[in-house]
Amino acid sequence: MQKKRTWKNKLLLLVCLLIALLAVGDLAYQQNWLNFQGTVLRYHQKVAYERAKRTAKMSLAKRQQVREQLMRQTQKSQGLTKQGFVSVPKVGILQPVFNDAYSKKGLAAGANYANRSQADPAGKRVPRMGQSNYGLASHNFYDGKTGFSPLQQNLKQDDPYIVDGKRQTNHWLDGDKIYLADQEGIYAYRITGQTVVQATDIGVLNPTANPQVTIITCLYPSTQYRIITRGKLVQHYQWEKAPAHVVSYFDLTKQKTNARVNWYNPGTEEGANGDAGGTK
Repeated sequence: MQKKRTWKNKLLLLVCLLIALLAVGDLAYQQNWLNFQGTVLRYHQKVAYERAKRTAKMSLAKRQQVREQLMRQTQKSQGLTKQGFVSVPKVGILQPVFNDAYSKKGLAAGANYANRSQADPAGKRVPRMGQSNYGLASHNFYDGKTGFSPLQQNLKQDDPYIVDGKRQTNHWLDGDKIYLADQEGIYAYRITGQTVVQATDIGVLNPTANPQVTIITCLYPSTQYRIITRGKLVQHYQWEKAPAHVVSYFDLTKQKTNARVNWYNPGTEEGANGDAGGTK
C-alpha cells in the first residue's frame, strides 16, 4: 500500500512539473522572452526553405504557367498595376509588387516599388527590376510573417538595430538572396547588409551606377525608423533558363504568399494559402 501511494505521489509530482513547464513555456512564447517566438518562427521558415530548394526540374510549360499566374493583374479595381513579385525564400517572403508605395491601398495590397528620391522627389520615373536602385516598401506587421516583417531580426525588439540609443548596422541576412520577378525574367540579388534610417530619409532611394535593390520597412517598436535591406544584383535569368528551384519560389500553386492579414486587409491571397494563382 505504501509503495502504491509513493508511486502515485511521484506521478502526481511529474504531472504537476510538466504542467508548470508548459505554463512557463507558453508564457515565454507569449512574452517573447529571449526572442522565443522568433526562434520558433525561424525554424519553420528554414524547414519550408529547405523543402522549396528540392525542386529538381521544371518543364517549359510549367515555367510559362508560373509566369502567367504571377503577372495576373489582381488589383485593377483598386487602381493598382502589378509590376511583378518579390521573394526572400530564406525568411518566407513572397508577395506581389504594385506601383503605389505612397498610399494606404498600395501598402494594403502587398509590396510596392518606392521611387521618390532626392534625385526624383515626385517619383515620376517608373523603376525597372534589374536596373539602378530598385526600391521596395511594405508594412512591418511585427509578427515575423506578414509583409516585410520577417526582415526584422528579433520580433518586437529594436535590438540589434538600435543599441543604447544608437543606430547599428546588421548583417544577419548577409549572403542570402532576394529574388524579383517580372514578365522578362527573374533577378537575383545577394543581401549585403541592413542599416537603419529616419523615416524621412529618401536618399536611400537615389539612383546607383550598379544595379541593387533597396527594401524599406518600419522598425518596431521604434516606428520612426526604417530598416533598409540592401542587395546587389548577381544574376538575371530568363524564365526558360532559370534554375528550377528559383522558378519554384514563385509557383503560386505551391508557395504561400504573405501580403495580407485578415484583420487589416480582408481578401484572397494569391498563393497556395489563397486562390493558388487563380486555379481555385
